[in-house]
Amino acid sequence: MFDYAGAIHIHTNYSMDGKRSVDDIVDSAKRCGLDFIVINDHFTLGAKKYEGWYRGVLVVVGEEISPRYNHYLAFGIDRPVLAESDSVKPQAFIDEVNSQGGFGFIAHPDHAGNKLFKVKDYRWNDWSVTGYTGFCIWDLQNDWQITLTNYFQALLSYHFPAHYLRGPKKETLARWDEANRGGKFYGIGEVDNHETIKEYFGMKFKIFPFDFAFRTIRTHLVVEEPFAGNCEDVKKVLAALKNGRCYVSNDYFEDAKKFRFYQRGNEIIAHTPKKSLIRIIKNGEKFLEKFEDNLSFKIKEKGFYRCECYLKKMVLRPWIFSNPVFVE
Repeated sequence: MFDYAGAIHIHTNYSMDGKRSVDDIVDSAKRCGLDFIVINDHFTLGAKKYEGWYRGVLVVVGEEISPRYNHYLAFGIDRPVLAESDSVKPQAFIDEVNSQGGFGFIAHPDHAGNKLFKVKDYRWNDWSVTGYTGFCIWDLQNDWQITLTNYFQALLSYHFPAHYLRGPKKETLARWDEANRGGKFYGIGEVDNHETIKEYFGMKFKIFPFDFAFRTIRTHLVVEEPFAGNCEDVKKVLAALKNGRCYVSNDYFEDAKKFRFYQRGNEIIAHTPKKSLIRIIKNGEKFLEKFEDNLSFKIKEKGFYRCECYLKKMVLRPWIFSNPVFVE
Protein backbone atom coordinates (compact mmCIF):
# COMPACT_ATOMS: atom_id res chain seq x y z
CA MET A 1 0.00 0.00 0.00
CA PHE A 2 1.14 3.56 -0.73
CA ASP A 3 0.42 6.54 1.52
CA TYR A 4 0.10 10.01 -0.03
CA ALA A 5 -0.50 13.14 2.05
CA GLY A 6 -2.46 16.12 0.79
CA ALA A 7 -4.40 19.22 1.78
CA ILE A 8 -8.06 19.62 0.81
CA HIS A 9 -10.20 22.77 0.53
CA ILE A 10 -7.80 25.44 -0.66
CA HIS A 11 -8.74 28.84 -2.04
CA THR A 12 -6.68 30.56 -4.74
CA ASN A 13 -7.04 34.02 -6.26
CA TYR A 14 -9.70 32.52 -8.53
CA SER A 15 -11.98 32.81 -5.46
CA MET A 16 -13.39 36.21 -4.63
CA ASP A 17 -11.75 35.92 -1.19
CA GLY A 18 -8.54 34.08 -2.18
CA LYS A 19 -5.22 35.90 -2.05
CA ARG A 20 -2.54 33.64 -3.51
CA SER A 21 -1.87 32.34 -7.00
CA VAL A 22 -1.82 28.65 -7.86
CA ASP A 23 1.94 28.96 -8.45
CA ASP A 24 2.52 30.34 -4.94
CA ILE A 25 0.31 27.69 -3.33
CA VAL A 26 1.95 24.82 -5.21
CA ASP A 27 5.39 26.08 -4.19
CA SER A 28 4.24 26.14 -0.57
CA ALA A 29 2.83 22.61 -0.86
CA LYS A 30 6.17 21.43 -2.20
CA ARG A 31 8.09 23.06 0.67
CA CYS A 32 5.75 21.37 3.15
CA GLY A 33 6.21 17.93 1.60
CA LEU A 34 2.67 17.44 0.31
CA ASP A 35 2.05 14.92 -2.45
CA PHE A 36 -1.20 16.51 -3.65
CA ILE A 37 -3.52 19.45 -3.06
CA VAL A 38 -7.23 19.87 -3.77
CA ILE A 39 -8.43 23.35 -4.75
CA ASN A 40 -12.07 24.18 -3.97
CA ASP A 41 -12.64 27.77 -5.06
CA HIS A 42 -16.05 29.39 -4.62
CA PHE A 43 -18.35 28.76 -7.62
CA THR A 44 -15.54 28.39 -10.14
CA LEU A 45 -13.32 25.77 -11.72
CA GLY A 46 -10.95 28.43 -12.98
CA ALA A 47 -7.91 26.55 -11.65
CA LYS A 48 -8.75 23.47 -13.78
CA LYS A 49 -6.06 24.40 -16.30
CA TYR A 50 -3.49 23.52 -13.62
CA GLU A 51 -4.99 20.11 -12.84
CA GLY A 52 -2.53 17.25 -12.99
CA TRP A 53 1.14 17.28 -12.07
CA TYR A 54 2.26 20.88 -11.77
CA ARG A 55 5.74 21.86 -10.58
CA GLY A 56 6.13 18.52 -8.79
CA VAL A 57 2.80 18.53 -6.94
CA LEU A 58 -0.39 16.75 -8.01
CA VAL A 59 -3.16 19.36 -8.31
CA VAL A 60 -6.82 18.33 -8.18
CA VAL A 61 -9.54 20.92 -8.76
CA GLY A 62 -13.09 20.84 -7.42
CA GLU A 63 -15.49 23.52 -6.21
CA GLU A 64 -16.88 24.86 -2.96
CA ILE A 65 -20.60 25.43 -3.42
CA SER A 66 -21.13 28.09 -0.80
CA PRO A 67 -24.44 29.84 -0.29
CA ARG A 68 -24.95 31.48 3.13
CA TYR A 69 -25.25 28.09 4.84
CA ASN A 70 -24.78 24.49 3.66
CA HIS A 71 -21.35 24.59 2.03
CA TYR A 72 -20.47 21.59 -0.10
CA LEU A 73 -17.13 20.42 -1.53
CA ALA A 74 -17.71 19.01 -5.01
CA PHE A 75 -15.20 16.73 -6.75
CA GLY A 76 -15.01 15.17 -10.19
CA ILE A 77 -17.13 17.79 -11.97
CA ASP A 78 -16.47 19.63 -15.24
CA ARG A 79 -18.96 22.52 -14.87
CA PRO A 80 -19.27 24.80 -11.82
CA VAL A 81 -22.51 24.45 -9.88
CA LEU A 82 -23.97 27.89 -9.19
CA ALA A 83 -26.05 28.00 -6.02
CA GLU A 84 -25.19 31.34 -4.51
CA SER A 85 -28.62 31.93 -3.00
CA ASP A 86 -30.15 30.05 -0.09
CA SER A 87 -33.26 29.72 -2.25
CA VAL A 88 -31.42 26.85 -3.97
CA LYS A 89 -31.95 23.81 -1.78
CA PRO A 90 -28.88 21.73 -0.89
CA GLN A 91 -30.48 18.60 -2.32
CA ALA A 92 -30.63 20.33 -5.70
CA PHE A 93 -26.90 21.05 -5.87
CA ILE A 94 -25.98 17.64 -4.47
CA ASP A 95 -28.09 16.11 -7.26
CA GLU A 96 -26.42 18.38 -9.84
CA VAL A 97 -22.95 17.27 -8.74
CA ASN A 98 -24.00 13.62 -8.91
CA SER A 99 -25.56 14.11 -12.36
CA GLN A 100 -22.16 15.25 -13.64
CA GLY A 101 -20.62 12.01 -12.38
CA GLY A 102 -19.09 13.76 -9.40
CA PHE A 103 -19.42 13.37 -5.64
CA GLY A 104 -19.10 15.59 -2.60
CA PHE A 105 -18.55 16.12 1.11
CA ILE A 106 -20.43 18.36 3.51
CA ALA A 107 -17.94 21.10 4.46
CA HIS A 108 -17.40 22.20 8.09
CA PRO A 109 -20.83 20.84 9.12
CA ASP A 110 -20.77 22.38 12.62
CA HIS A 111 -18.94 25.63 11.85
CA ALA A 112 -19.62 27.94 14.80
CA GLY A 113 -17.94 31.16 13.71
CA ASN A 114 -16.59 33.55 16.33
CA LYS A 115 -18.60 36.41 17.83
CA LEU A 116 -15.59 38.24 19.31
CA PHE A 117 -13.99 38.64 15.87
CA LYS A 118 -17.29 38.78 13.96
CA VAL A 119 -16.72 35.58 12.02
CA LYS A 120 -20.05 34.28 10.74
CA ASP A 121 -21.02 30.69 11.30
CA TYR A 122 -21.26 28.59 8.14
CA ARG A 123 -22.86 25.45 9.48
CA TRP A 124 -24.83 22.86 7.56
CA ASN A 125 -28.47 23.06 8.59
CA ASP A 126 -30.40 20.85 6.17
CA TRP A 127 -30.03 17.26 7.34
CA SER A 128 -32.79 15.90 5.13
CA VAL A 129 -30.35 15.57 2.20
CA THR A 130 -29.20 12.31 0.63
CA GLY A 131 -26.64 11.34 -2.00
CA TYR A 132 -23.54 12.89 -0.44
CA THR A 133 -20.34 10.89 0.12
CA GLY A 134 -19.44 12.06 3.60
CA PHE A 135 -18.29 14.78 5.95
CA CYS A 136 -15.31 17.05 6.39
CA ILE A 137 -14.67 15.92 9.96
CA TRP A 138 -11.76 18.23 10.89
CA ASP A 139 -11.55 21.86 9.76
CA LEU A 140 -8.37 23.82 10.52
CA GLN A 141 -10.03 27.25 10.39
CA ASN A 142 -12.99 26.59 12.67
CA ASP A 143 -10.99 24.42 15.07
CA TRP A 144 -8.69 27.40 15.57
CA GLN A 145 -11.41 30.09 15.58
CA ILE A 146 -13.29 28.61 18.53
CA THR A 147 -10.19 29.09 20.73
CA LEU A 148 -10.40 32.89 20.34
CA THR A 149 -12.41 33.50 23.50
CA ASN A 150 -10.71 36.77 24.53
CA TYR A 151 -8.01 39.06 23.13
CA PHE A 152 -5.16 37.68 25.25
CA GLN A 153 -6.08 34.10 24.37
CA ALA A 154 -6.40 35.12 20.72
CA LEU A 155 -2.89 36.60 20.72
CA LEU A 156 -1.41 33.39 22.14
CA SER A 157 -3.43 31.28 19.73
CA TYR A 158 -2.31 33.40 16.79
CA HIS A 159 1.38 32.94 17.62
CA PHE A 160 1.11 29.23 18.57
CA PRO A 161 -1.90 28.03 16.57
CA ALA A 162 -0.92 24.35 16.32
CA HIS A 163 -0.87 24.10 20.12
CA TYR A 164 -4.50 25.19 20.31
CA LEU A 165 -6.05 22.77 17.85
CA ARG A 166 -8.58 20.57 19.65
CA GLY A 167 -9.44 18.04 16.98
CA PRO A 168 -12.72 17.22 15.25
CA LYS A 169 -15.77 18.54 17.04
CA LYS A 170 -17.62 16.01 19.18
CA GLU A 171 -20.92 16.89 17.52
CA THR A 172 -19.42 16.32 14.06
CA LEU A 173 -18.08 12.91 15.03
CA ALA A 174 -21.45 12.06 16.58
CA ARG A 175 -23.25 13.05 13.35
CA TRP A 176 -20.81 10.94 11.35
CA ASP A 177 -21.30 7.90 13.58
CA GLU A 178 -25.07 8.30 13.53
CA ALA A 179 -25.06 8.43 9.73
CA ASN A 180 -22.96 5.26 9.58
CA ARG A 181 -25.52 3.34 11.60
CA GLY A 182 -27.67 3.31 8.49
CA GLY A 183 -25.22 3.69 5.61
CA LYS A 184 -21.61 4.25 4.61
CA PHE A 185 -20.26 7.78 4.87
CA TYR A 186 -16.60 8.73 4.76
CA GLY A 187 -14.56 11.48 6.38
CA ILE A 188 -11.88 13.85 5.07
CA GLY A 189 -9.95 16.77 6.55
CA GLU A 190 -9.98 20.36 5.30
CA VAL A 191 -7.81 23.43 5.78
CA ASP A 192 -10.26 25.93 4.20
CA ASN A 193 -7.31 28.28 3.79
CA HIS A 194 -7.31 31.65 2.02
CA GLU A 195 -4.22 33.26 3.62
CA THR A 196 -6.54 36.08 4.61
CA ILE A 197 -5.12 39.32 5.97
CA LYS A 198 -7.15 40.86 8.81
CA GLU A 199 -6.59 44.21 10.49
CA TYR A 200 -7.19 44.69 14.23
CA PHE A 201 -6.09 47.64 16.37
CA GLY A 202 -4.19 49.07 13.40
CA MET A 203 -2.12 45.90 12.95
CA LYS A 204 -2.32 43.37 10.12
CA PHE A 205 -2.52 39.63 10.80
CA LYS A 206 -2.10 36.91 8.18
CA ILE A 207 -4.42 33.92 8.78
CA PHE A 208 -2.82 31.54 7.87
CA PRO A 209 0.28 31.40 5.68
CA PHE A 210 0.00 28.30 3.51
CA ASP A 211 3.42 27.24 4.80
CA PHE A 212 1.75 26.74 8.19
CA ALA A 213 -1.65 25.44 7.08
CA PHE A 214 -0.11 22.73 4.91
CA ARG A 215 1.76 21.31 7.92
CA THR A 216 -1.42 20.75 9.92
CA ILE A 217 -4.66 19.04 8.84
CA ARG A 218 -3.94 16.54 6.08
CA THR A 219 -5.90 13.83 4.35
CA HIS A 220 -3.78 10.77 3.62
CA LEU A 221 -4.73 8.47 0.78
CA VAL A 222 -3.92 4.76 1.06
CA VAL A 223 -3.79 3.21 -2.41
CA GLU A 224 -2.68 -0.08 -3.89
CA GLU A 225 -0.67 1.33 -6.80
CA PRO A 226 1.81 4.21 -6.67
CA PHE A 227 1.27 7.46 -8.49
CA ALA A 228 2.39 7.08 -12.10
CA GLY A 229 3.32 10.71 -12.66
CA ASN A 230 0.58 11.37 -15.23
CA CYS A 231 -3.01 12.63 -15.41
CA GLU A 232 -4.36 9.22 -14.31
CA ASP A 233 -3.18 10.08 -10.80
CA VAL A 234 -6.03 12.61 -10.48
CA LYS A 235 -8.44 9.69 -10.90
CA LYS A 236 -6.60 7.77 -8.18
CA VAL A 237 -7.06 10.66 -5.74
CA LEU A 238 -10.76 10.98 -6.55
CA ALA A 239 -11.37 7.22 -6.28
CA ALA A 240 -9.63 7.04 -2.90
CA LEU A 241 -11.68 9.93 -1.50
CA LYS A 242 -14.95 8.60 -2.87
CA ASN A 243 -14.36 5.14 -1.41
CA GLY A 244 -13.03 6.20 1.98
CA ARG A 245 -9.52 4.87 1.39
CA CYS A 246 -8.05 7.69 3.45
CA TYR A 247 -7.52 8.99 6.96
CA VAL A 248 -7.22 12.45 8.52
CA SER A 249 -4.33 13.68 10.65
CA ASN A 250 -2.65 16.72 12.12
CA ASP A 251 0.96 16.24 11.03
CA TYR A 252 2.35 19.37 12.68
CA PHE A 253 3.92 17.49 15.62
CA GLU A 254 4.43 14.09 14.00
CA ASP A 255 4.07 12.72 10.47
CA ALA A 256 1.23 10.19 10.36
CA LYS A 257 2.47 8.37 7.26
CA LYS A 258 2.54 4.58 7.68
CA PHE A 259 -0.57 4.61 9.89
CA ARG A 260 -2.73 1.59 9.10
CA PHE A 261 -6.18 0.48 10.23
CA TYR A 262 -7.68 -2.55 8.55
CA GLN A 263 -9.49 -5.87 8.88
CA ARG A 264 -7.61 -9.11 8.30
CA GLY A 265 -9.65 -12.26 8.66
CA ASN A 266 -11.44 -12.19 12.00
CA GLU A 267 -9.38 -9.39 13.55
CA ILE A 268 -8.91 -5.64 13.17
CA ILE A 269 -5.43 -4.15 13.34
CA ALA A 270 -4.22 -0.62 14.06
CA HIS A 271 -0.62 0.46 13.59
CA THR A 272 0.82 3.92 14.22
CA PRO A 273 4.30 5.22 13.31
CA LYS A 274 4.76 6.40 16.92
CA LYS A 275 3.28 5.29 20.23
CA SER A 276 0.04 7.06 20.94
CA LEU A 277 -3.25 6.58 22.72
CA ILE A 278 -5.13 4.39 20.24
CA ARG A 279 -8.88 4.52 20.75
CA ILE A 280 -11.25 2.20 18.91
CA ILE A 281 -14.79 3.46 18.35
CA LYS A 282 -17.39 0.75 17.66
CA ASN A 283 -20.82 1.79 16.39
CA GLY A 284 -20.24 5.28 17.77
CA GLU A 285 -19.14 4.20 21.27
CA LYS A 286 -15.69 3.85 22.80
CA PHE A 287 -14.79 0.17 22.62
CA LEU A 288 -11.09 -0.13 23.45
CA GLU A 289 -8.06 2.08 24.07
CA LYS A 290 -4.37 1.50 24.76
CA PHE A 291 -1.17 3.53 24.65
CA GLU A 292 0.68 1.55 21.99
CA ASP A 293 1.97 1.66 18.42
CA ASN A 294 0.22 -1.62 17.53
CA LEU A 295 -3.20 -2.82 18.59
CA SER A 296 -5.33 -5.72 17.40
CA PHE A 297 -8.52 -7.38 18.55
CA LYS A 298 -10.81 -10.21 17.52
CA ILE A 299 -14.08 -9.36 15.82
CA LYS A 300 -17.03 -10.81 17.69
CA GLU A 301 -19.92 -9.04 16.01
CA LYS A 302 -20.76 -6.95 12.98
CA GLY A 303 -20.75 -3.19 12.99
CA PHE A 304 -18.49 -0.32 12.04
CA TYR A 305 -15.18 0.38 13.73
CA ARG A 306 -12.99 3.45 13.44
CA CYS A 307 -9.76 4.52 15.08
CA GLU A 308 -8.70 7.73 16.85
CA CYS A 309 -5.09 8.37 17.92
CA TYR A 310 -3.85 10.97 20.40
CA LEU A 311 -0.20 11.95 20.52
CA LYS A 312 1.51 12.72 23.82
CA LYS A 313 3.25 16.09 23.39
CA MET A 314 3.17 17.64 26.89
CA VAL A 315 -0.56 16.89 26.74
CA LEU A 316 -2.58 14.47 24.63
CA ARG A 317 -3.06 16.05 21.23
CA PRO A 318 -5.54 14.81 18.60
CA TRP A 319 -3.50 13.21 15.84
CA ILE A 320 -5.18 10.64 13.56
CA PHE A 321 -8.82 9.86 12.73
CA SER A 322 -9.45 6.90 10.46
CA ASN A 323 -12.35 6.08 8.23
CA PRO A 324 -14.53 3.19 9.42
CA VAL A 325 -14.01 -0.47 8.76
CA PHE A 326 -17.47 -1.93 8.07
CA VAL A 327 -17.84 -5.52 9.31
CA GLU A 328 -20.88 -7.07 7.69
